[in-house]
This record gives sequence, C-alpha cells and structure tokens, in this order.
Amino acid sequence: MQAFRSFFPFIFLTVSLLLSSQAAAKTITHAMGTVEIDGVPQRVVVLGQGSLDVLDRLGVEPVGVVKSLMPDYLAKTYQDDKYVAVGTVKEPDYEAIFTAKPDLIIAEARMASLMGELEEIAPTIMFRADYENYWQSVQANWRMLGEVFNKQEKVDAIIEQMNTKIAQTHDKAVADNFNALMVMSNGSKVAMFGENSRFGMVFDELGLKPAKSDDVEVAGSHGNLISFEYIADANPDVLLVLDREQAIGEGEGKAKARFDNPLVNKTHAHQQQRISYLDPTAWYITMAGMTAMDKMIDDVNRVL
Repeated sequence: MQAFRSFFPFIFLTVSLLLSSQAAAKTITHAMGTVEIDGVPQRVVVLGQGSLDVLDRLGVEPVGVVKSLMPDYLAKTYQDDKYVAVGTVKEPDYEAIFTAKPDLIIAEARMASLMGELEEIAPTIMFRADYENYWQSVQANWRMLGEVFNKQEKVDAIIEQMNTKIAQTHDKAVADNFNALMVMSNGSKVAMFGENSRFGMVFDELGLKPAKSDDVEVAGSHGNLISFEYIADANPDVLLVLDREQAIGEGEGKAKARFDNPLVNKTHAHQQQRISYLDPTAWYITMAGMTAMDKMIDDVNRVL
C-alpha cells in the first residue's frame, strides 16, 4: 500500500504533463494547407519582409531572417549579426536555415514552389495575401500568426485600429468623389493597376474610384502597360506612383523624374497637388505587414 501511495503522484504528474503537451499542440491553417506545431515556436526563421514586419509588431523575435531588401524600420534591428542570414526573398540558404535549428519556418509567396524542401527542415507555414480579397486575406494571415504565437488579443487590437483608419480614409475619398490611377514605374514602362488587382486595396477598401480612359481595359493582377498619353487622357484627380526600381534597390527618385512631364502636369492630380509617390518598400516588399499597412494608408491619406 505504501508503495502504491508513493507511485500514485508519479502517475498523476506523468498524465498531467502528457495532457499539457497535447493541449499545447496546434493545427495551424495557412495559405497552402495545414501544419502541426507543438507549443509556441521559439526558434523561428522568417523568409520574407512582410511576415517579419508582423512579428516585429507582435514582439516575436526570430533567429533567422532575410537581410536583402530590408526596409529601414526593420533593418535597424534585424541587420544585427545575432540574426542568422538565411538567403534572399527569392532563394533560401538551406544550409543556413538548417544550422539555425528552427522549430518553425515562415515562407512567403515567392517561395511557394519550395515549400516541400523547407518542410523537410522544419514545420513551414505560408504567409501570402490574396490580391482579389486583399484586406480579408491580410487579416487572416495576421490572425494565423497571432494563433501561432499566442498573440491573438494584440492582433485583434491592431486589426480594430486598422479598420478604423481604413474607414476614415474610405469615407474621405467617397465624400470628395475622387477618382485615381494606381501605377507602377519600372524603367521605361508604366503599368496601371485596377480593382481586384495587386494594389486593388486603393479602390476596394480605401474608396477611390478608378480613373479610366477608353484606350485600355483595367484587368490582371500584374497591371496593364500604359503610356503617359493614357494618364493625360484619364486625367485622374489622384495619381499614386510606385517606383519599383527604388523598391528593389536599383536607384532612387527615377519615377519622380519621369513623371515630371507635360502630359502628367496637365492632369487634375498634378494641378491639385495630389500625386503621391508611394513608400516603395511598404507597397512592394513588406506588403501585408502591419507597419507596411499603416504606411500604405498614410500614402493615400496624404493626397486626400
């Protein structure tokens, strides 16, 4: 009897630990499927800047990051040698990732085809926005990371703040009845983006109407190539310009120089000082991040 009494606490402790472990295990749904994680990950490798932006706002410290094309607001922290460099936004360094001994890898859209290889190293989740349902998908990604790291309340609070900011911008744009062109400058080419496109949030969420010309239809997630004549003919109230070359580190201010021409200068947007040269990293590199989303809304608000 005495032996049984001594053994009983051991059984109780073992069962309690087992139940605790099972309770900590989670099935996480992400853009490319589901993954099982055991407890809150402690050694996270992040393979994109948008997801790193979110972890930064949530106070989650990774062990490995992509150090190329990192915006200044992240670089001031994550360029430090304490964070392992794990490749580029397009090409992971598998050896560096393996050496970092991650218990979770966060991949982004540019690495969708590499999920199989990454999953062989550690559980991997995909952080990726759906351009046709941008804001809804961004919230889903934020909530996913909130669930992974037990930061649900913080995510909910940030989403609530963001919804308020979006609604205020939307109401202002609708009240002013502004139309807009959303364009990306890339070398000698200019591409236009409309509703349900990569940058469709401008219209779908923030309330601006697409400015249109009869010269070309608006369709496609990668935009339509247009001319400065098209911009003059569409004559937008607001012109939003993304400089892709600056976003990928191939020069600064090139778009602004190109758009300083007689055709653009005759538009309402120029005459009313409603041309916004967008934060290139927020719109192109850290898109779907929390700080990036703040910056994107601010870029639009600036010209309303």
